[in-house]
Amino acid sequence: MVSKDEVMRALKDVIDPELHISIVNLQMVKNIEIESDKVKVQVALTVGGCPLSETITKDIQKAVTRIDGVSAVDVETTVMTKQELEQLRSKIQSQMAAARSKSNDTMPPGINRLERKGIRNVVAIMSGKGGVGKSFVTAFLAVELTRLGYKVGILDADITGPSIAKMFGLKGPLYVTPEKRVLPATTRLGIKVVSMNLVLEEPQMPVIVRGPIINSVIRQMFQDIEWGELHFLLVDAPPGTGDAPLTIFQSLPLQGVIIVTTPQDLALMVVSKAINMAKTLGEQLAAVKLLGLIENMSYAKCPHCGEKIEIFGRTKGAEAAKRAGIPFLGSVPMDPDIARLADEGKIEDYSSPVFEEVTRAVRVNASKLLEPIPGAMPIAWSEHKAD
Repeated sequence: MVSKDEVMRALKDVIDPELHISIVNLQMVKNIEIESDKVKVQVALTVGGCPLSETITKDIQKAVTRIDGVSAVDVETTVMTKQELEQLRSKIQSQMAAARSKSNDTMPPGINRLERKGIRNVVAIMSGKGGVGKSFVTAFLAVELTRLGYKVGILDADITGPSIAKMFGLKGPLYVTPEKRVLPATTRLGIKVVSMNLVLEEPQMPVIVRGPIINSVIRQMFQDIEWGELHFLLVDAPPGTGDAPLTIFQSLPLQGVIIVTTPQDLALMVVSKAINMAKTLGEQLAAVKLLGLIENMSYAKCPHCGEKIEIFGRTKGAEAAKRAGIPFLGSVPMDPDIARLADEGKIEDYSSPVFEEVTRAVRVNASKLLEPIPGAMPIAWSEHKAD
């Protein structure tokens, strides 16, 4: 006859799909009844009406029916009491704290942070909101830094919506060396670029993949590329605060974050999520610093009289940065030439005193917050060109 111990051993292989911990370790198994070759398992879910209860039920049935002598498995689901949930929460928090202390590392358990190699500073350009112009901000910062003499690269981490290659007029495929190393594409000014559209045979084809695959691709686009010696690698992050941005924070050797927003209150509300994400993860990882906030599409200039027109309402970037306790790096205007040159793949032809000023602010903050690579050539960040 089947024993309760055998059933419990089998149930250790059943993992809660949200918490990713065994239901036995979560103390979700409340009762086991065995009658001849039939087994009944009572499980207490963490949430009433849990949408994944059917998944848990099927996993329990599969695990227990593997036991010799079991022909049928009945699963009854209940809900944990408030006291049980509080005990569970305290247990998980204690285990996580113990794991961090044991690892003696600032990284969460199970995350391997990649090495910087010859890259001096890795900076992400991100926003919780889509459509605010992160890719353009990434591109113009890369161009201005390159004009100042820095060696710059761009990693287009927006796997499903890449646009960097198009803006610079680049086409794939990327070149692979005999040693199976991948070389980035190079723009006219010498900016090194890696983007999914340089990998696809047809740039118009969609990349239809789930989160774990995107995470793996982002790691590969950093690790498997021969970036060489760079002063800056700018990472064009996808919108939101989900899997891909989390991978950028936890897996890439990130040191700085620049936040991009637009003047609308709606955009600022969503962008604040990205700011709080950067602050929270920055505290956990210690090395990641918020370099500041850039407000894009702040205004347009009348082509006839030069008057500033605030199309999306009064500029609020400086106020938002002050509330968040981070530097305000500057306001970027709307300009038809930007869209035209980006469409033509000639974004490197664009220049403006506004962008020079914003880039200067980025460099000043970089000099205060970013750490140099040990043994690398020193750079006079604040007032001089790179050596």
